[in-house]
Amino acid sequence: MAHTQAPAAPGSQDKVLLIVCTMIWCDLGVEWARTVFENLDVVYWDPGDPYPALVEEWEGDWIISYRGDLIIREEIFTRARKGAINFHPAPPRHRGLGSQYYAIYSQAPDFGTTVHHMAKSVDTGKIIRADYFNIAPGETGSSLRLHVGAVCLAQFYDIVTDYILPGKPLPESTETWGDRLYTNKELFAWLDRLKVEEPDHPCLR
Repeated sequence: MAHTQAPAAPGSQDKVLLIVCTMIWCDLGVEWARTVFENLDVVYWDPGDPYPALVEEWEGDWIISYRGDLIIREEIFTRARKGAINFHPAPPRHRGLGSQYYAIYSQAPDFGTTVHHMAKSVDTGKIIRADYFNIAPGETGSSLRLHVGAVCLAQFYDIVTDYILPGKPLPESTETWGDRLYTNKELFAWLDRLKVEEPDHPCLR
């Protein structure tokens, strides 16, 4: 009996730019994305790297920043015909960087990950979905980074599978961003002080 191949999902033929950083969760996301998108460009970028020429010149349907720290300028992300979204490995109350350290230090009961539309300013775009989980007893800064990595990867799979590939409108969350933006400069200065004042604190492990 002959088998016919199922038709490709509408979004599988979209031209997609996926921007990631160098880490295991991004490698897993890229490997999976290559199986579901037929026209995929991948850019690995880490702080200190030059701005990628491919990003400057790119035009297509979707820009997806998954755990990427590269700031995409408005004149670039507005070229994405269907949308430009970012997966932020922290809850909406925590904009910017260093979220896992601050969460452990403040003994927050829970943490989360947020997917949102790109906007002109960092972590201000309309929130699509936020997912939360309880912080396990004994978590450290390093372990929470691993924990949120798994949740963020699952969120990436869900959004692509349930909305982007079938061509469905992205959900709209009623959640809003926190007022404060945590910067790299602020984070490193705080960590340097903490290493002197509380060198055994779990957020440093």
